[in-house]
Amino acid sequence: MEIYRYIIKERLINKSSDFLYNLWTSKDGLNLFFSVDNNIEIKPLGKYEIFFSLEEPYGLRGSEGCQVLSYIPKQMFSFTWNNPPSLKDLRESGYHTWVVITFTEMEENETLMRFVNYGYPLDEKWDKSYQYFNRAWDYVLNNLTKVCEKKN
Repeated sequence: MEIYRYIIKERLINKSSDFLYNLWTSKDGLNLFFSVDNNIEIKPLGKYEIFFSLEEPYGLRGSEGCQVLSYIPKQMFSFTWNNPPSLKDLRESGYHTWVVITFTEMEENETLMRFVNYGYPLDEKWDKSYQYFNRAWDYVLNNLTKVCEKKN
């Protein structure tokens, strides 16, 4: 049996679960905090491609090849995730980790968002990926929090 590591991040955000869910599942929402552009299809196995640079050729822009896994509107959203171009051997391995985000309304317009990135193999060559995303997801979620604070 293989054993995997995971990254857990949580944020208590002064927005409804509906608002947060829509940020993660809409083109305009993602572009507010996560991407310069994206190609998403919110359906099982639909595209979940987040582009960080449009200067690069397709395949090196971001999360090309990633897909929506599942969702429950306003409650949960999951998708596959790849490695950055800087980790070429892992990116080209064809293996993706997966992300599950849950939205739990604590009070009116206050939501606990739990973000878990699963599937990092316990293998030394995956250490760089794990460390990279442990930092990168904080950056993404901090951007999300700032956007939500400005929208009050």
